[in-house]
Amino acid sequence: MSDWSIQRVEQLATDSAAFKAAQGTAKPAKWRNLGRDDRLVWGECQGSGSTPYQVRVDLIDVTYKCSCPSRKLPCKHTLGLLLLVAGGASINTAAPPEFVAEWSANRARRAEAKQAREAREATAPAPDPEARAKRVEKRETRVVSGLDQLEVWLADIIGQGLAVTRAQGPAFWSQMASRLVDAQAPGLARRVRDLGELAMASPQWQDDLLAGLARLQLLIDGYRGIDRLPPELAAEVRSIVGWTQEQDALRAREGTRDRWQVIARRQTDDDTLKTQFTWLHGATSNAFALVLEFAVGAQPLPATYSVGQVVDAELVFFDGCPPIRALEKERFSVAPRQLTLPTPRDIATLQTEYSQRLATNPWFERMPFVLGPVRPMFHAGRLQLQDAADRRIPVAANCRHTWDLIALAGGDAIALFGEWSGNAFDPHSVERDGRLYTLARIADLPLLSRVA
Repeated sequence: MSDWSIQRVEQLATDSAAFKAAQGTAKPAKWRNLGRDDRLVWGECQGSGSTPYQVRVDLIDVTYKCSCPSRKLPCKHTLGLLLLVAGGASINTAAPPEFVAEWSANRARRAEAKQAREAREATAPAPDPEARAKRVEKRETRVVSGLDQLEVWLADIIGQGLAVTRAQGPAFWSQMASRLVDAQAPGLARRVRDLGELAMASPQWQDDLLAGLARLQLLIDGYRGIDRLPPELAAEVRSIVGWTQEQDALRAREGTRDRWQVIARRQTDDDTLKTQFTWLHGATSNAFALVLEFAVGAQPLPATYSVGQVVDAELVFFDGCPPIRALEKERFSVAPRQLTLPTPRDIATLQTEYSQRLATNPWFERMPFVLGPVRPMFHAGRLQLQDAADRRIPVAANCRHTWDLIALAGGDAIALFGEWSGNAFDPHSVERDGRLYTLARIADLPLLSRVA
C-alpha cells in the first residue's frame, strides 16, 4: 500500500471534478467497516441514500468496484477510499467481508477461465494458412476497391473547388468514411472524418483541406506501389490504411529492454471508446515509445502507468518508420519516480530532425520531442515558444492550456514534452523547477496536474 500516493490517485481520476468530489469523501467519518489485507482494501461509504455504498479495491491489480450508480469509473467513492490509503489513514487488517470475498472469488474464477482459454488456444491446431491467405486476399480486393472510390471522390472535390466542397455539410464526409469502413480501410475512414472537421472548423481551412487531400492521394499512390517500398515504410502505409498487427506475434519478437520513464499521459473519450496515450522514454536507447490502451463503454481504463514512474521493462515495437507505438512484453522492476524530463533540445534541432524523418517517410506526421529551454509568449495573437536563439514556433491552436503555460512559466524558460506536426507544437507535459506537470484533456475537461 506504500506505493499509493495522492498524485497517483489523482491520475486515476477521469477529470478534476471527479478528484475534487473524491476529496470530499476521503474522511474517515464518512466510512464504516473499513478493512484491508495484503492486497485488498474495502469499506462502506455513506452517500445520499439510506444504504451505504460498498467499495472494494485490489491495490496490486488496480481493479475496483462500487455499488453506486455513477458512470464515471473510478467513482468518487473508489477514489476517496484510495485517498484514505494514500493519506495513511488507520485501516484495520481483517478478513474480507462477504461482498469483498465474493468479488475477489469471481475475479479469480475469470482469471482461471482466461488462463484455461489461453492454454487451449496455445495447444490448438495452427490456423489453416490457405484459408488465412484467402481472407487476406479478399480484404486486399476490398481495400483496393475503396482506394479507387476515394481517388474518384478526391478528383471530384478538386474539380468542383474547395468552397463548394465545404458547403456540402457533414454527411458528405461521413458517407465517404462509411464506404471506406465497408472496404475494410478504417484508417482512411478516420482521416476522411478528420478532414471534414478541419474543413468545417479550421481558421485556415483552405490550406488544411488542400494539404489533407494531397496526403490522401499520396497514400493511395503509396499503397498501390507498396511492393516497391522498404519494409518499414510499407508497414507504415498498411497501418495508416487500417491493417493491424497481431499482438501475440509481436510479443514473440525480441524487444528492447531499458529503464523507461513515463513522461506524459492523456486520455480521449468519444462516448463509446476511451483511449489512453502513454509516452515513455528509454534512458539508454534514448527512444520514445507510445503505449495505447483502450476501454469500451463504462469499462475503466487500466492504471498501468503513472507519470514520473520508471520501469525496467522490455518493450516490443509495432512495425513502422520509425517504430514508435509499442507494448510492454515483460516488466522486471519499478524504480523510484523521476520528476524531470529527459535532456531538452532547441527548436533548430526539432526542425532538423523532423525534416530528416519526413525525407524517409512522407506520411510521417507527428514527432515526439523534448523541447527547451523555451519561453511561452504571444506573437501575432498566438501563443508561441521562443528559445535562446530567438527562434519561435507556434503552439497547437487546439491547446486549451494557454494561460496555464503562461502562468507556470512566470516569464522564465521551461522544458516541455510534446508532439511537433511540422506546423505547431502540442505540449503534453512541462518541467519547471524540478517539478513535472501534465497537461491533459480528460473527459474533455482541462486539467493541470502537478505530479510532485
